[in-house]
Amino acid sequence: MTRGASGARWNGEAGKSFATDGKIGVWKELTLMLLDACCISGIAAAVKDCLPLAAARVQAKAVTMGIVDTACQLLFAEHCLRVSAFLEDPEAVPLYEANNVDTVQEKLWRAGGFAVEGARRAAPLLSLPWALGVRAVDVVWNYGQYGLLGFLLREEIMQGIKTLLSLSSALQDIPPKDLVVGILYLSAEQRKALRDAPEENRRLASQVGKPVPPDLLQALISMALIGTYAPYHETPFEVQRFALQQNWRLVTERLCESWKHKPAWALFISCEHRTAALCIRGTDVEQSRGGDLFTDFDAVPAKYETSDGCATLVAHSGILAAALALESELRPTLRTLATSGYRLILTGHSLGGAVAALLTWLLRHGTGGERLPSGFEGQAFGIGYSTPSVVDRKTAEEMKPFFTSVVNSMDVVPRLSNGTLMQLSSEIRACAEESGAALDEDVQHYVERLTTVWAPRFRDGTPLRDPNPRPHERGHSGSQGCAERDQEVWNPETSENVEGVMQDLYVPGNVVWIHRVCGHLEAALVPCGIKPLRRLVLDKRMFADHASQSLYQALLAAQSRQPSCSDVTWQRFADAGERCPCCGSRYEWMNTARSGKMRCHAMTNCRKCGLVVCLGCANTRRSIPELCLESARVCDRCAWRCDDKSLQALPAIFQSLAAQNTQS
Repeated sequence: MTRGASGARWNGEAGKSFATDGKIGVWKELTLMLLDACCISGIAAAVKDCLPLAAARVQAKAVTMGIVDTACQLLFAEHCLRVSAFLEDPEAVPLYEANNVDTVQEKLWRAGGFAVEGARRAAPLLSLPWALGVRAVDVVWNYGQYGLLGFLLREEIMQGIKTLLSLSSALQDIPPKDLVVGILYLSAEQRKALRDAPEENRRLASQVGKPVPPDLLQALISMALIGTYAPYHETPFEVQRFALQQNWRLVTERLCESWKHKPAWALFISCEHRTAALCIRGTDVEQSRGGDLFTDFDAVPAKYETSDGCATLVAHSGILAAALALESELRPTLRTLATSGYRLILTGHSLGGAVAALLTWLLRHGTGGERLPSGFEGQAFGIGYSTPSVVDRKTAEEMKPFFTSVVNSMDVVPRLSNGTLMQLSSEIRACAEESGAALDEDVQHYVERLTTVWAPRFRDGTPLRDPNPRPHERGHSGSQGCAERDQEVWNPETSENVEGVMQDLYVPGNVVWIHRVCGHLEAALVPCGIKPLRRLVLDKRMFADHASQSLYQALLAAQSRQPSCSDVTWQRFADAGERCPCCGSRYEWMNTARSGKMRCHAMTNCRKCGLVVCLGCANTRRSIPELCLESARVCDRCAWRCDDKSLQALPAIFQSLAAQNTQS
């Protein structure tokens, strides 16, 4: 049996028992041919019998959907056959092979790309009409396929836009000028508040949370390769390479065929540890041809109830639909693994982590009367990396015995919800109203510099002899009112009608929050309603912290943190003088905007001594071994090394967490 789409082959005996000389690829081609034939025949019948064209479309759609369902069942059977064959004899299922065939179409596409790139570089030397023509060709070449896709799926795109507008309805009432000004100065205020209370996150985490068990932290690190990094590669052969380095086998997958409500996934099995890991890929616009975005945009909360009525939840409708489709697709495969005594770990990053959370819930509670066999429900666990807020608060708490979510520092994705958007809009509006004087001052600064033809900036001072700041209390908060507000867990009933439009959603299960304390990363188990996770912070790391590599590095940093890290005391922005202690110049000497609100954007803390210095004096990066800050080259095997003991102890870890939650 050959998998043409993924460039991987399987010639095991199990495939021959399924169809002697049949090929799933042929079934796909036949399905496409039958789809065209049915559409043509339906329209022809309409013309012949004088039926309305709409009726013909309904007939054609009904017939084609039946054919698609049959083809899907054949594809689902292929996954189950591969798993069954692997369980009987792992050696009977060969490894995926690389597809090294370079087709003529691919060569022509590359040649066209080289030609367009060359013309684009030469465009400044051409006359204006030719330059505009080259620019138009460049846009069509790079974005034409997405433009055509957008035209064909304009209804889905418009629905997604409507959903986003409904989520951010409060932002629509803010004038564009106030919106820009509010975002600009609110980010400055939030940066200053964070730097004035460098140990506030630690205090808050210790007050309402608890330390992360070392075994759980090691398990999160061990599963990070499969959950966050490997599935984003283009071919199963590349994914398999990373899996084999950590003693996993990629048994079956659907990485090259993802669409709306159908995220890509890969199934890994470790016979040594009797563990199967289902990884669901996060949002990948290119590989999914935009389909993952449609799943993300379908964000209106929807209620779901099991067929027996014993369990209900409210969840992100697009992700819930994806979890239901995936459960239907993999139901036979997962049941086979469970009845064979294999532990199931469902994992994923971003969108994949959210689907993994809902799929774990479905496997334990059932859907359509189906669930894991009786007595095997407890074998399904889940780990989500950068998991979005996807379920209601009650369900989020109920998922703690079998699911854990990881939130990395300033990551914006887990914080996005109806409630946080409403709160952000009110903060932007208030900040814009009170920043009029600062805006006038900064505009004047821009005008003055414009009159000097944007003259370069130079330092205007000399280094201070005694750079040590005045003594200040360690861990002192810059805003007592802010500290008092943040020490409480988010309470929807006391907030500003955040659920007036739609129900608010939360991060599911146990929440491992990786937060910064004086520049270093620490981890803690915190409630899903903790204040820092229920507020959007406009920080430059809000998108960078969502990347899989950043999240993995944060987990390693939180695990390797030494006691000596706490010896560095950070100077608060409020305690800094007017001039940088390194160069003696004003902190904002490099900036054009020099108002008091924008001043904090020109300041930062030294990771070694903790002093507040200007950005011009903090451009050098050095390794600091005593603070565990050192980079070196390592191989892929060591970079993502898996700890076998932590995977074996994963069920006991979840049981311990459930017992602690019950006691508390």
